[in-house]
Amino acid sequence: MGIDNVAIKTFNSSGAQSVCRANEADETKLIESQFLTKCTTEYINGSGMTHIQGNSVDVASAAPPPQTFYLPSDCDAISDVIYTGTSIESITKIEVKVGNLVVQTIKPDDIKHRNLTELGYVIAHATFSIPIIGRAKNVRNSFLQAGATTNSMSLKFTYKQVISESSADTSLCVMTHQITKTEKDFIAKNIINRVVNVSQNVDFTVPGTAAATVSSVTIDLSSVNINVSHILFKNSTGIVASKAELILGNDRTGNIPVVCLDSRLNAELFSLAANQVDGVYIIKTADSAFSTAGIPFSRLNNKKLILTGNFTGASTISVTACGTQIQTTVGGSISFSS
Repeated sequence: MGIDNVAIKTFNSSGAQSVCRANEADETKLIESQFLTKCTTEYINGSGMTHIQGNSVDVASAAPPPQTFYLPSDCDAISDVIYTGTSIESITKIEVKVGNLVVQTIKPDDIKHRNLTELGYVIAHATFSIPIIGRAKNVRNSFLQAGATTNSMSLKFTYKQVISESSADTSLCVMTHQITKTEKDFIAKNIINRVVNVSQNVDFTVPGTAAATVSSVTIDLSSVNINVSHILFKNSTGIVASKAELILGNDRTGNIPVVCLDSRLNAELFSLAANQVDGVYIIKTADSAFSTAGIPFSRLNNKKLILTGNFTGASTISVTACGTQIQTTVGGSISFSS
């Protein structure tokens, strides 16, 4: 068992923690004034790391078989998963399952886009954070597993061959959290709706051959059904955008020079991490990253991203739509909606 329950077990209701934390209901009323107002009392949570050992993966000789990691079912919430083993380039996709339902498919560029804009770096070789549904800087927007342990989370990795790599042992480090009995009792008797951070991927292959170029591409975003706060894309080999335009329903942004979308210039004012890596662009659709004031794409029919520039045929443009969903926990089951 991990250390994520230690804080709850060692909680002292008369100690320093009790100024802002509690593990049982307290009927005492707060007295608020300029002199006496204290922080809002919240139920305490326990946090810790859990290590999950995987298989040895050899991507040099051939594409290895898929590998599934089953995240701990005895924890109440999960806010981060760190993978160690192969490089991002050796991964074709990661399927995030809750129970038997695939709730998110993560592509390598999604990892790069989100880690660069949320963490300020990628670490693209052998250790990196996976932007799972519910990855968050605190437990407020994390994945809530309490109340539905039969729907525990698992991650299925699909690999491809990378000749330049050697075999490596794989593992996950999972940031887990425990909550109090008071909260669990409430969850068992009520419908719980929480906001979780999430992203969805759209890959677009530029038509034509490597010898030909096109000046404009239209990327269909109809598969995106989350509440979108921002859209990320990146210039890469064979892809040089000079303008971008987002069409949503009957509305459109008009052509925006990509220099205005450069994450090096506008990340911090959007509650994202500043970085100095060229070529990652942000189209903002809310007041801040992962804001609940984003655009509910599930309610729109016409959703397109038009990029104008020089594009080499057969190259792939990877788009990451980021935002929020509502996680609903009721009767031992978990569901997600926009």
